Amino acid sequence: MTLEAKIAYINAQTAAMLAELEGMKALNVERTRNDFALAYGEKEFMDLPARFGLTHNQVIEYLRDP
Repeated sequence: MTLEAKIAYINAQTAAMLAELEGMKALNVERTRNDFALAYGEKEFMDLPARFGLTHNQVIEYLRDP
């Protein structure tokens, strides 16, 4: 895979992660308005990059592999 293709994949993963992040935030807002407990806490938000392969080390390793 070319470097450009790898970068495009990373960008696509970033977009997917951000879409999920916005959905999580929206659900938390809705639940707050309805006086329910939050659906997602700090841990779930902090775990997103790893789930999508977007931590610093994951990205560096992905770009380093031939």
